[in-house]
Amino acid sequence: MQDKDSTQIEDLYSKYPSTYRDKSGGYRYPMNGHVLYLQVGSDVKGPTCVFPRRSSGGQLSQAKYPLAIEDEKDQSSCDNSQLEDSGNVQMIVVPAVSGRLLRFNGADLHAVPRPHDLWMLPYVSGSAEFEPETVWGRSVILFNVWPGDEDPPLDVPLDAPDDLDEVERILAEHEKSAFCNNFSNWKAVPPSTPKQTQTTEESQSNQSVKVWLLGNERRRDYPMRTVPLLSPREGGREVVREALSEDSKVTELWLRQQ
Repeated sequence: MQDKDSTQIEDLYSKYPSTYRDKSGGYRYPMNGHVLYLQVGSDVKGPTCVFPRRSSGGQLSQAKYPLAIEDEKDQSSCDNSQLEDSGNVQMIVVPAVSGRLLRFNGADLHAVPRPHDLWMLPYVSGSAEFEPETVWGRSVILFNVWPGDEDPPLDVPLDAPDDLDEVERILAEHEKSAFCNNFSNWKAVPPSTPKQTQTTEESQSNQSVKVWLLGNERRRDYPMRTVPLLSPREGGREVVREALSEDSKVTELWLRQQ
């Protein structure tokens, strides 16, 4: 005999086998999320920070990896020794670079601190600058990929073109001129790790890194707007600050739970 909730969960898994995750809040997640950076101002430091295998703010403070348990494929791609250390929180910092395409697991929590050192400021006043665009602009295209054999997400209707012949004509014209490099010419950018450095008095490793969250409390899976974590043991907050201020280098950091 099964209760109503377990039956409903099984129905959802059956209907959305690729996108529904009960252990990650009972939400549907896209297969992949993407950030395409089009134009980035000269003074913009707006990196995208991805937290692999954690799909909510609440999971940043949890000892286990619900998403990793649910998705063994992602788990196998990570360093098992790091996964076993439940006090570590992996963060990939991807700087905004014109022409760069960031692709990540659609269930992974991600954020863009702005200003870039927002998570280490004692308080925040004023607002971010956006003009002039050549200096402070950050133009991106955000899009998700959903499986074709499942229903689209709620309240997101599929766009149906009014004139298919017109669409085919436009596509034929665009084939004559390339809008991006051939995929064979794309260059993968693997994450690098910061050099192991001794912590200094100015950057004690026990100083907190406050990750700001979006959404309501249910979506955050956390009562507060920020989740306090600790900077890496080696390098402290200085390595976090350096990674967030990088112009192009992608960095992997391991924050720690308090």
